[in-house]
Amino acid sequence: MPIRSKRSLSSNGRNPPRSSKQAKVEVVIVDESPSKHSTASSGSLPLSELKQRAVNGKAARPKETPASKNPPKEAQKVLFSSSRKIISSDEEDDDEDDDIEESSEEEWSSEEEKESKDEKELSAEESTSSGEEWGVKRKVTKPKKAAKPKKSAPRPKKAVGKAKAKDSGKDDKAIVGANLDSDSDDDDVPLSAAGHYVSEYEKKRLQNIQENAAFFESIDIQSAKNNLSEVSGSAKKAARPRGLQPRKNGKAPLPPPRTRSLRLQNKNPEGAQLPPKPEPAPLYQNMHPRKPAGPMDMTATNVKGDDKGLGDRFQQDLHRLAKTSIPNSEVKDRLTLSQESFLKSAQSMTIAEERLAKVTPERIFSLAVHPSTTKMLVCAGDKWGRLGLWDVESKEGDDGVYLYNPHSRPINCLQFSPVHHGKLYMCSYDGTMRCAEFEKDVFSEVFSTEEDRDSLVKYFDFLSEDGTTCLVGLGDGDVAVVDTRTKGSEAEHLYPAHDRTIKTVSVHPTQRHYFVSCCNDSNVYIYDLRNMKKKGSQQFVASLYQHSRSVSSAYFSPASGSRILTTCFDDRIRVFDSSTIGQQTVKPLRELRHNNQTGRWLTPFRAAWVPGRDDLFVTGSMKQPRQIELYNDKSTLLHTYMDPDYLTSICSINAFHPTQHLLAGANSSGKVHVFSASSFSAASKKSPGSPRVVLKKLAV
Repeated sequence: MPIRSKRSLSSNGRNPPRSSKQAKVEVVIVDESPSKHSTASSGSLPLSELKQRAVNGKAARPKETPASKNPPKEAQKVLFSSSRKIISSDEEDDDEDDDIEESSEEEWSSEEEKESKDEKELSAEESTSSGEEWGVKRKVTKPKKAAKPKKSAPRPKKAVGKAKAKDSGKDDKAIVGANLDSDSDDDDVPLSAAGHYVSEYEKKRLQNIQENAAFFESIDIQSAKNNLSEVSGSAKKAARPRGLQPRKNGKAPLPPPRTRSLRLQNKNPEGAQLPPKPEPAPLYQNMHPRKPAGPMDMTATNVKGDDKGLGDRFQQDLHRLAKTSIPNSEVKDRLTLSQESFLKSAQSMTIAEERLAKVTPERIFSLAVHPSTTKMLVCAGDKWGRLGLWDVESKEGDDGVYLYNPHSRPINCLQFSPVHHGKLYMCSYDGTMRCAEFEKDVFSEVFSTEEDRDSLVKYFDFLSEDGTTCLVGLGDGDVAVVDTRTKGSEAEHLYPAHDRTIKTVSVHPTQRHYFVSCCNDSNVYIYDLRNMKKKGSQQFVASLYQHSRSVSSAYFSPASGSRILTTCFDDRIRVFDSSTIGQQTVKPLRELRHNNQTGRWLTPFRAAWVPGRDDLFVTGSMKQPRQIELYNDKSTLLHTYMDPDYLTSICSINAFHPTQHLLAGANSSGKVHVFSASSFSAASKKSPGSPRVVLKKLAV
């Protein structure tokens, strides 16, 4: 009869620690070979007969159903193959059980040596079948042959127990099912003739399988399946014609188009045709249409009623400025001043409360400082075409601020005439260029594009030394030559220069037939105006490469034109050598890494030269605390203009006074900050006094 012993297993089938107190699982060991410890009974059969029954049972075994793979937990048992070597690992077994297992180990080892290869494969198949019946998905591998125990050196009883516990991990591979419930009872599970446990649940499952097989056999489903395959196989596809294929006559007709609504047909509900609708103008033109052509009165919009006398007095001051000439000695002093001396004076420039004011209602796009040495006059152009003139040392009206409205869209460039200081030229995105004539109190129209063409006037520079001829950059990539002395507002010449919109143009200060222009496609070219063609592609003199993104500005140095300063959105400010114009490509002499990512709501940085110098330039900064930076042509930071009380915003546009130590910086909210030296106020004819600056929103 079978020999039974107990071993302690964990829930995952691994060897538990010796000190763990887990539920014990009963292990059934079937002894198929006769021994002196076993007795004959009706339940034990010879090994050859058991093999024959197993082979017959495998051939007739039906396919398992999913329902059969989930027997109750109470019915799960640990089953071992009849050809496996199984050793109990319980160290707490009594001496009698140890003797029995030691004897069985020798007999099973001798029996395994006699088994053939087919018997081993049959044992593995029976173990796999048993695992599938009890729903335990574990990999079953062939066991290794156990080594014969040496009888000459018998192990002590305690050593045998330890060896059993050590080898129990190897025998886990032969486990097919495990009962994790320590309270289950062996009497509820009968033992079949083949050595497998068959529960009532398994008997019911086998009975259902047999009944289903008998039902399918009664309806002869196999013959029906064979007949269906014969019918489906006989219907073969027609052979595809080889060679040229016949063409189809036309395509399938399209569905008729849907009837358009009366609104789309421009008809009234009765079906009568309505007059044609005018084409809608662009949105910005609807909001801010272009100003009427011709001259406009120069009247301040923030001076009304009783304050008109203030406007008249300011106009008289402008008349006097227009007649004032700048001594050439002051201009030469700026040119001959050494960098150390200039830096010493620049470091003495400070800002005060009266040097800060809101000059325009909207974001400032352009800035200019009047060249007068007796009056601080700062001019700023904003986003919607308003021009603000600020008398810095005045405390009348809106603290010396006077607002005009000559354009309808951003004023992107402001420059005083190099000879006549009573003329302020400006260009706007509305496609026009005007001149504020202080003596005549008018905004005269200098140049305008066709209104239907919608070409923006982006930037300009003086082409002649006396300022009568200008070079204008347009939004469609063309450059125009404009003579301010001729009647009308048309350009004298129009040349294509870029494929996309031009950002800035700058004329060489000594060789005025050369100019440099930049574009938002990262191209910067030097052109010779004498070789420009009115149609077709242009041949540039030189290309300033290494720009990878849109270029905001490109300027010749104002003294000799030997340097070109560019500002690019790739976070670089570059200085190029333009002393030898003629090379196809010009490499940068210096490259300064600078944060130029101003974003959508700030005016882009445009680094600008200090007037009259080839070695100094100024630019805005994104750093904290807010500051304006002064560099030399070797990209060395020389000085930062900052004040935690009065400079608290980013000044994108900056401009120096042409001859004096005065710096103006404009931000994107309409405010202007002025840094000046004490020497400028001392030279002023008017006493600076102590005006109180009140920042308030300008009346429009």
